[in-house]
Amino acid sequence: MRYGLFVVCAILSITALHGQVVLPADPSIDLNAGYRSTISVTGLFDHNANSVYNELPLAILRGEYLDRDLRQRSSDALRTRSNSVGEVIQARLQWTGAACWGRYSNWRPVLSIAHHDQLGLSFTADQFDLAFFGNAAFEGRTAALSPSGYEQVRYQTVGVGLRHAANGSYLRLDLVRGLAMAAVNVDYASLYTGEDGQVLRSALLGDHVASDTAGYDLGRTNGLGAAFSGRWSFTTRPAAKIRFSIGVEDLGFVAWNDRSVAIRKDTLIRYEGLRVYDLFALDAVIVNESTVLDTFGLRYEHGPVTRLLPFRVFADVMIPLNEQWRLTVLAEHRHLPGYLPQLTAQASRVLGRRTMVGAALGYGGFGGLRAGLSMKRRIGEHLLITLSTPQVPAFFSGRARGAGLFLGIDYGF
Repeated sequence: MRYGLFVVCAILSITALHGQVVLPADPSIDLNAGYRSTISVTGLFDHNANSVYNELPLAILRGEYLDRDLRQRSSDALRTRSNSVGEVIQARLQWTGAACWGRYSNWRPVLSIAHHDQLGLSFTADQFDLAFFGNAAFEGRTAALSPSGYEQVRYQTVGVGLRHAANGSYLRLDLVRGLAMAAVNVDYASLYTGEDGQVLRSALLGDHVASDTAGYDLGRTNGLGAAFSGRWSFTTRPAAKIRFSIGVEDLGFVAWNDRSVAIRKDTLIRYEGLRVYDLFALDAVIVNESTVLDTFGLRYEHGPVTRLLPFRVFADVMIPLNEQWRLTVLAEHRHLPGYLPQLTAQASRVLGRRTMVGAALGYGGFGGLRAGLSMKRRIGEHLLITLSTPQVPAFFSGRARGAGLFLGIDYGF
């Protein structure tokens, strides 16, 4: 199985959704740092939105009929502008080896392979209504379709690096294999519908780029690139217990091949129907795809495209309140349309010598307020399992916004 490893990781990611705040390290709970090797498998899928209820994407995913009541409830919940939806899917397999640098014995080699699928969407209420109800409701007025943006990137990484066993700092360089990319940026767009429905006027300023549209399967490489990931964890003085961390994930690029496509438009379009001059000249009556593309100027440009990856930057602080309680505060941002800086606070508690639990509140990102729970438990001396969700209400109501789980398995030997 050429891609069997990635398939296994993807299965884990589909069953697991994730919040970015992880439970803090604790020597009484975590695996013994003296193991020569540790294998870690993690899977995540994190969906979030600031206005769209979960019931709509769930119905689309299941292939259900979208009745008018469902579409109207979703429309009524929208903001006029700056509605956002996002999704992050990731699966990773990582090996951490034994120290072999003498006096730098805390630093250990790391080998990591991962699959990523990230999406961000920002849109207006008029865009939603136009897509789900058509333009009949806009008769005699103009629909505002900007500012808006969309980006989806699917890629795989193979990387090597170093990890500090004591404080969690790490450095990793990745080779990036680009599978698929599509991005739309609309600076300005509008659509006017005449009162009789026979006149349409549209203004558009924006661009669209995409990788080779011939296929998106795992066996097709549409681009190559490189990325850097790292985390620096430190205290203000050696005896201090408060720990600060700053870092970045997947800061890099993909050079998409010369089969990539692009459209860049700055135009005004006025449509008043089709005028037929000769009913007996069938060539003038039949409108084919080529004619439409030429009329509206929608033909692609072909050529290589280089774009940044949807990197993530973050900073956090972990404060031990006493022997059992920890407080973690995290600020982060992703390079995706619709994403705003997110702030999350998590309180965690040690239970006995094998279990830690936590509760978190977050605000920002692709959505609004989220309430999450986390747990990790050591089974025996070799196995550690971590499970978390950033949005507990999603398990009880379709009117919640956002959903997620995270599953992590660490095995030391």
